[in-house]
Amino acid sequence: MTTTDRPLRADAERNRQAIICAAGSVFAEEGTAVTLERIAAVAGVGVGTIYRRFSSVDELVSVVLEEKMRRYADRTEEAAVQAEAEPWEAFRDWVLYILEQQATDLAFSDVILSTDVGSELFQAEVRRAFRASVLLVNRARAAGAIRVDFDHSDLLMLQHANAGLIRGTHRSAPGAWRRLADYMLQSFRTSAEDLTAPPQAWRVR
Repeated sequence: MTTTDRPLRADAERNRQAIICAAGSVFAEEGTAVTLERIAAVAGVGVGTIYRRFSSVDELVSVVLEEKMRRYADRTEEAAVQAEAEPWEAFRDWVLYILEQQATDLAFSDVILSTDVGSELFQAEVRRAFRASVLLVNRARAAGAIRVDFDHSDLLMLQHANAGLIRGTHRSAPGAWRRLADYMLQSFRTSAEDLTAPPQAWRVR
């Protein structure tokens, strides 16, 4: 290794970290529907610098959100365990956690509603969280903590509704998601008239 190799490698690593930092900010504020050119502008590097390290926005999303997705899966598994002793508290707190994560990070909101974003490791965390959420719902429902006709796909419906809400209000009324959460949690707990069946395509088989 020559002495001239070291500063080049240090510069490359600084550029990489600048790209990841900029991407994290852009993704959180604007979601995943952005371009690498947009991220390059925020990072203060040429777009060619990004393309030398990341071939697509999806690849960059995987790097930026990989750790967050691991924590998301961990948190969901913890909720499923808690539901054995405290089914309502576990379910309620997990729902609030998910909705808050959507509200504070639009990229996270995008990827949990997508089935094909990210690396295999990234997708493995998504699948781990999904399995744990099914267990959480089953335990909460079996304990009578949520209505007997609650379907796991109701969580997907809630996340889609929250995603639309925060897209429209995250600048003007960033706390609006909390009122939606209160309404929905009350409805999930209370049985009243029969519900329309959930879409068949969303049902857990």
